[in-house]
Amino acid sequence: MLRKLIKFDLKSGARIFLLLHGILLAVGLSGRLLFMNHLDFSEATPALVSSIVLFASLTLFLLMAVCFCTWLLIAVRFYRNLFTGEGYLTWTLPASAVEHLWAKIISGIIWYTLDCLVVAAVILMLVTGQNVTDAYSVIAPEVTAELGMPLSTFGLYLFIVMIISCFSSVIMTYFCIAVGQLFPAHRVLCAIAAYFISGLIIQAVSMGLMLLLKLFPGINLSILNGEQLAQYMFSAITLSIAIMFAVSAAEYAAVHYIMKKKINLL
Repeated sequence: MLRKLIKFDLKSGARIFLLLHGILLAVGLSGRLLFMNHLDFSEATPALVSSIVLFASLTLFLLMAVCFCTWLLIAVRFYRNLFTGEGYLTWTLPASAVEHLWAKIISGIIWYTLDCLVVAAVILMLVTGQNVTDAYSVIAPEVTAELGMPLSTFGLYLFIVMIISCFSSVIMTYFCIAVGQLFPAHRVLCAIAAYFISGLIIQAVSMGLMLLLKLFPGINLSILNGEQLAQYMFSAITLSIAIMFAVSAAEYAAVHYIMKKKINLL
């Protein structure tokens, strides 16, 4: 039954997801062919810098908009399918609360992972042109020395962290929605409040642990050499991942309890 629930979730959101990310890929390809491939980095003129900044800003806005739409798709499917009138039909299916929850978690992680892959593909599409790579090769040694690793390796680490955070993002979204449905008169408002309150608590705990472990970014990072900076980033990333999994475990337990004991349909 779990496999059928996952298949249904993926099928129900496939059209919107493919449309959004198809548009994103088309825009990325157009940007590569019509803009990036025509840049001349031989002279850093103000016009060149301004055009790159404007293009990068628009691209970043588009990437954020698509990522937000993916999150919205996951959140709406979870809320509508389990906590609205549609939930009366959903809960009549021969599946337990745990199966419903894990179907939503797995489908949400799949959507987020695919979203990250498409975003990464668009970024690579834009920055792997011959003119861009030739221009970067000139400053590559300095960048590697500052980061303590090649930029490609640094980008790969960031991508891995982004993939790992998919699970945490899905669980946190479901946790906030599940808490919000406990208040029938203000479900959406309480879900938003739960999101901000939980976010503040997580930030406070994270800052406390970073201070305790002397990883708080208040130190002057500019005085660190490449090797020290790389070590600092690895330590900070490891701590962030540990916090993400600990918070996700607590939020999962809360969602699991609510879905088994506190379901309140409209």
